Amino acid sequence: MINWPESLCEELAARRAIIFIGSGISSGSKNLDDKSPPDWEKLLKNASEKFKINGEELTLVRKLIDKGSLLDAAEIIFDNANNADKRNLFDECFATPKFEPCNYHKLIQKINPKILITTNYDQLYERQCNALIAGNGYTVKKYTDKTILNDIRSKDNLIIKAHGCITEKENLILTRSDYFRIKQENGDFYKILDSLLTISTVLFLGCSMTDPDIQLILENTNISAKSDHPHYAVMAKGQHEALNKAMKKSYNIEILEYDNDDGTHLELTFSLEKLVEKIDEIKSILIQ
Repeated sequence: MINWPESLCEELAARRAIIFIGSGISSGSKNLDDKSPPDWEKLLKNASEKFKINGEELTLVRKLIDKGSLLDAAEIIFDNANNADKRNLFDECFATPKFEPCNYHKLIQKINPKILITTNYDQLYERQCNALIAGNGYTVKKYTDKTILNDIRSKDNLIIKAHGCITEKENLILTRSDYFRIKQENGDFYKILDSLLTISTVLFLGCSMTDPDIQLILENTNISAKSDHPHYAVMAKGQHEALNKAMKKSYNIEILEYDNDDGTHLELTFSLEKLVEKIDEIKSILIQ
């Protein structure tokens, strides 16, 4: 069970901390066929099959995926794919299956962060919060939107789609070229993201800190600024201690580990339930 730091609980209770969710959160979702949304690796494998990558290119793609060079694998897979085929792929992977929000989404909503950032293309957290309907206390913004700063200052909870959304397939970020392009075209977004992750405590959930999504975002933010208050990343036990120390040294990120020997991630669910309880206790004290 995760031993949640008191300072993190207090930050979350005061709604000063940001929650950052990755594909691991959506992996708990299911549809009527008992299927889950694909993670990065599964998405790339699906794409290589759909776009008929074969021969030496397929061998290279598989090698890149196996060693974790997912951005480079994506660059090869999507290089010659036309836009219509890309749209069909994303519909098949994220829209048509009609996945339902899972317990992770429900527990995160109970934590009730003022700002949640996600690299997920799906709309599962938005559906959980009923954020797809205006006026329900949530605002959803993509990296292409120009009014994020106004929304940060508003009373509504803000959901930031850092890699785009399935509703705008032409703006999904997948490859190294995509990252380069959006840095050029959406510089203001990255300035805001830099500021948010510099001044706020961040709790990463469902994010592998070796994923290219997170690595590139960390490289583009100044979250290693000197502070006595670290950021936190929740991960299943198994990562080498040297890598945990490197995350602390490079980005001031503390790794909070949980047991997942049976592969069910049940301890993560129990830990998040305990976190909600601790936050509610702190809130009740603050109200008195």
